[in-house]
Amino acid sequence: MCIALFALPFQAFAHNHHEEAPIPSQKPHIKTGEKSALQKLIDATEPGGTLVLEKRSYRGSISISKPITIKGVEGTRIASLKTALTITNTENVVIENVVLQAEDVGIVATDINKLTLKNIKIEQGTAGIQISNGTDITFDNIAISGQDGHFSTKGHAIAIFNSANFQATGCDISSVMDGFYIEHVDNISLTENRITDGRYAVHMMYSDNVTLEHNDVKANMTGFMIMVANHVSIMNNMVEKNNSLNSLGVYTYDVEKVDFSNNALNENTVAMSIENTRKMVIKNNSFSANGTVIQAKRSGTLSIQDNEFYGNILSVRTDNEGVTLHHNYYDDYTGKDYDGDGIGDTHYIATNSFGQWMVRKPVYQYFIESPSVVTLNMMDTEVIDSNSLVIIDDQPIVMKKTMNTNFSMNGWQFIGSIVVLLVMIIVRRKLI
Repeated sequence: MCIALFALPFQAFAHNHHEEAPIPSQKPHIKTGEKSALQKLIDATEPGGTLVLEKRSYRGSISISKPITIKGVEGTRIASLKTALTITNTENVVIENVVLQAEDVGIVATDINKLTLKNIKIEQGTAGIQISNGTDITFDNIAISGQDGHFSTKGHAIAIFNSANFQATGCDISSVMDGFYIEHVDNISLTENRITDGRYAVHMMYSDNVTLEHNDVKANMTGFMIMVANHVSIMNNMVEKNNSLNSLGVYTYDVEKVDFSNNALNENTVAMSIENTRKMVIKNNSFSANGTVIQAKRSGTLSIQDNEFYGNILSVRTDNEGVTLHHNYYDDYTGKDYDGDGIGDTHYIATNSFGQWMVRKPVYQYFIESPSVVTLNMMDTEVIDSNSLVIIDDQPIVMKKTMNTNFSMNGWQFIGSIVVLLVMIIVRRKLI
């Protein structure tokens, strides 16, 4: 009875509270799948027209299936819980000056002709840009950054499949699985891009007519991975600090007709791994502070000429005859140039037993220049005639070309200074 009497006031209070509670205002019903404000603007734009966006955030996924130009301004953002932008079955689409935030993929395009993306930033969820069955695709100044974590948990920044005529310039990509993943694409040009902290900076397969020029590739597992390709030009790139376990600066497999020139490869575990590659010329490159510079497998037509090697553990090793060295500079060359023609009077042996051991066991580096290692290197020079896999440069350069250039410049400066000094002396004497 006491409990019942105690509970009565609370029941009355609850009953009165329920009766006095205001009736909530009725909110408008939003249908599932209703178009976003931006989608309505796109739909209202005539085919071939231009839509200029405001400095604001647009929310929701959008799709494009007609020719259109969309231009944002500084501060224009598109945010989506899924794919931010889908482009299908159309042509002449231009997207400029937009920041995309997507939980899934930033941009997906299929069956597209003449697509241009310029000044686009993607704050990546699963992946950045995916394109299939496209032609005449142009990327200019695309920035894509992945989330924290191991690259195995991430997607590709830019993936292109079954397409033709793709070019990307000035892209800045970091912390993704692959910077560029390209498969079955003809006519590719990647220039002035920067790719860091991923698995492969450029991962390319089954593609022809490739140009990689003036790119900066740093701190990835592998810089350029080119497989099953023809007519490849790799020039004026910086490939450096791809130096974790089993890292490669450049890897080619089943590639034919490769021009690799004027590149700088620094501080890589292996600067270049070349396998089953035909008609490849490596010329006018700089290799410094790498573990192994070039390792060649089943690539007997490889030509290595007019390069500079300094501070590397091992210059070249191969399992196949036919690899040639010609007219390169090596900082560990100990020969002399008695006739002063700039070419050593004795040949340079690129392969040595201790260098190959040191590549496999880095701890061996502490024994460099020890008496036993010096003796081993001397023994290597005595058995070159019986070992067809030892790589020899018959015309090693005695002085680096960069040193020659500096000396020449300093020489002209010296002559100019002498001339100026003589003029000053003559003028002073006349005044006196």
